[in-house]
Amino acid sequence: MKNCDIVKDLLPLYADDVCSEESRKAVEEHISGCSDCKAELEKLRKNVPVSPQKDGEVLKRIKRRLRIEKLVVGGISAVVFVFLLLGTLFFLINTDKSMDVEKYNIPDNLHVTMHGTELYLVVNGEAAGFWYVFPTISDTDGDHMGYGTGFDSEKKNGYGITLKQRKIDSFSITRMSNQKTGCEIMLFDIEKSAKMDKFFYYDDVNDKEYILWERDKND
Repeated sequence: MKNCDIVKDLLPLYADDVCSEESRKAVEEHISGCSDCKAELEKLRKNVPVSPQKDGEVLKRIKRRLRIEKLVVGGISAVVFVFLLLGTLFFLINTDKSMDVEKYNIPDNLHVTMHGTELYLVVNGEAAGFWYVFPTISDTDGDHMGYGTGFDSEKKNGYGITLKQRKIDSFSITRMSNQKTGCEIMLFDIEKSAKMDKFFYYDDVNDKEYILWERDKND
């Protein structure tokens, strides 16, 4: 039994082939007649590090897995980028902003005309590049419907509009020329809208009215 204890201490050195010649012979002589120690030796040999050839195969598998992971990460990053790009584009196309009054020469490119008793707004030049018209009504206190909470419908005295554009339009590289075909927008019938004493363009960014028509002055 003591011999087994000694041999088991030598087995790791024997398995790694680093023991002395005398110890090697003692171990071989012992395991030739001891099945327990022989089984212990076989167990140690199974746990011996892989050969350089197997190490190379392991490295190849690791590199292949890293390449796959890199491709997966790259693919996910590309998909995220595309979604962010589409989201930004969707926001720019579907979000409105008031047209810059100075940039598009709004006051100079708007005037009104009459067809009978109906008042029309004529939009020319760069101002004609608007996306849609946002209407508002003013009251005698200077408040505007749709802006804040102070508007009093019982005191309404004027009708106004604000030209809106899509956010993406404000990044347009080529500005529309002043020769752009204008358009007419029907506003109201001055006889049927007795309380409408003025029509104005409303710069909602600076809270400023540009009067384009006033009753008694223009009719």
